[in-house]
Amino acid sequence: MEYVLEDGEKLNREYPDTFWIPPRDERDNLLPGELVKLIFRISLIDGQHVERMWVIVNERLTDGYVGELNNDPYCTTELRCGARVEFRPEHVIQIYEELPKA
Repeated sequence: MEYVLEDGEKLNREYPDTFWIPPRDERDNLLPGELVKLIFRISLIDGQHVERMWVIVNERLTDGYVGELNNDPYCTTELRCGARVEFRPEHVIQIYEELPKA
């Protein structure tokens, strides 16, 4: 099992009316503990599977971030919650924002 992360900026350029991503400055300034959504393209024996999954930011690197997967994919048990994930700002397609309490 292998995976690659999709480039959210590229998808946004290709489908600007339907594929929104957070502004670059927000994706460049993530803090530990923030929750971000990434698109994983997972290669298995039966083919490729694409899943959008949440990752908790653990630390900032020179050119990106290290985080841990916050959920399990549906297509495999080889990649699990807690797995280390390295990613860059262009991979971030959503930043979780807690809804205000009523």
